[in-house]
Order: sequence, then structure tokens, then C-alpha cells
Amino acid sequence: MTVSSITRPIDMVGSVIDVVDSTPDVLGESIIWDEKTQLLWWVDGIGQSIHRLDISSGAKKSWLMQEEIGSIGLRAKGGLIVGMRSGFYFFSPETGELTEVARPDAERPKNRFNDGKCDRHGRYWSGTVEAAAYTPRGRLFRLDPDLKPKLIMEGITCINGLSFSPDNRLMFMTDSFSCQIDVFDYDSVDGAIYNRRKFAEVPLGRGICDGSTVDADGCFWSANMDGWCVTRYDPRGRIDMVINLPVRRVSSLCFGGPDLDTLFITTARRRMSEKELAQQPLAGNVLAVRPGVKGLPEPEFLG
Repeated sequence: MTVSSITRPIDMVGSVIDVVDSTPDVLGESIIWDEKTQLLWWVDGIGQSIHRLDISSGAKKSWLMQEEIGSIGLRAKGGLIVGMRSGFYFFSPETGELTEVARPDAERPKNRFNDGKCDRHGRYWSGTVEAAAYTPRGRLFRLDPDLKPKLIMEGITCINGLSFSPDNRLMFMTDSFSCQIDVFDYDSVDGAIYNRRKFAEVPLGRGICDGSTVDADGCFWSANMDGWCVTRYDPRGRIDMVINLPVRRVSSLCFGGPDLDTLFITTARRRMSEKELAQQPLAGNVLAVRPGVKGLPEPEFLG
């Protein structure tokens, strides 16, 4: 619907950006593709809704929750694992019900869960943020298939950009206000992370790193909140591709579609003025582009 461009270090290739869902979210987030059912899932974190879309028919269903939603993940036993404001829950789309799993950060009631992602061994990772003040009181947790949450890290201001390399040997993470993406060595046997180091810096003027994914080539994709784009980094942390978008607040992304070659992108309207919204009519919509590379099937939580 809207024409943009893919900018490479050497050449430029035209690309069409499509509107997948035109009902605007306040804060579209945590978009994932279910390869088994060929359905697209995402949330409106502030709007407290979980959305599901059949892209082949256009049939959409939404469920309103009782509190903010940070992230979702597919569950091997059906439904979703959900990181809500207060903790981890199972969600059943058949009944629309939530089942509490754990509240690992209950001792910090000002914190809420933010970004989250399943690794390829069936664990679910998510972290908290003290969003009212954005102080370094956020923490990273790992929920294992035995449903016992483990505290992994403290001192995080705003956790985002959780993703795992295709071989499951690396974990990517961003403390958004640091303006850099970090990478850890990851022991997939016991779920330990270590050897934290800088993977890449977010270029000046490209906002902050929000949601992320990896593709089949092992490259890391970042949604640039307040940066008008998504960015692909090669395995060495060098910028390989930038897809410019007609909206400023770009929040999350995933690969999907029958061939896993479509990049689905959520955006946000939160904290935008009426003037900005008039200038960016697609703000809050779900967008899609085919960048010429393929993604990987979304991992599932095994609990």
C-alpha cells in the first residue's frame, strides 16, 4: 500500500510495504507467527489485548485482558505463554481464560513484565521494567518447562530485543536506553548466559532497539522505536539492511507466512500528538514487507 525502500550499504532496492491489520493499537508488540496453524499473533500492550489473525482469510479475533501485556509465546501444549504486568500466565484461545503460572517479581509491585521470547529448548525468557520512572530496577527471569522461574539478571532499566541465534548458542538482549545491543554466550543445556559483550550500537537518530528476531542466515533484526525503520545486523554486528517505514514508533517484528519470507511489523500510537497521528495514518497498524530473506519457525514453550 505504501512504497518505501530497503537501504543497503552499496545499493538500494525498492520494496512495497503492505498493511496487514488497519485497526490501530496503542502499543502493538510481541508479534509471532504460528507455523502449525498459519496464524499471526500479537498484543496491544497498553490496550491490554491479545490479537490473532488468519492472513489468508482476514479473520481476526481479539481478547481483552485485565492488565497490561508485555509479551507472548507459543505453547507446545496449545495456547500461549503470556508475560502480563504481574507475572506469567497460560492463555487458552478456546475459552479466553488466563491461568496463573508464577509471579516472580511480586516483591517489586511497580515493575511490570516487558519483552519476552522462547528459546529453542522450550524455556521462556522475560524481564521487568519499572515503567513509571525507568530506573534500573528491572530484572530478567527464565521460566523453565517445570514452571519454576529463575532470576537471571538485575539492574535493567528497560529490557527489550530478546532473541536467540539459530544454533541456540547466543542470546541477544537490549537495555533500550543504553543505545546498544548486547550478546551473551548461551548454554542451552542448563540455560545459563555468560560473557556479556556489545554486539552493535544503535545509530544516532535511529531511536532505540525494541522487539527483535533472527533470520535463517543468523542475522539479527531490530525494530527501531522512534527510528522510523527496522534494521538487520549481520552476525558480526554490522548493519546490513535498513527498511524505512512511514511510521516513527516501530515496536516488534517476526518472520511468517507460508514460506517464512514475510516480515510482519507492529507499530504504536502511544505518546503521539494529534498532529503526528494525522501525518502518520498507519501508526499502530501491523505492516508487512518481503525483505528477500527467510526467517525461522517460532520456538515453543514446553511447559
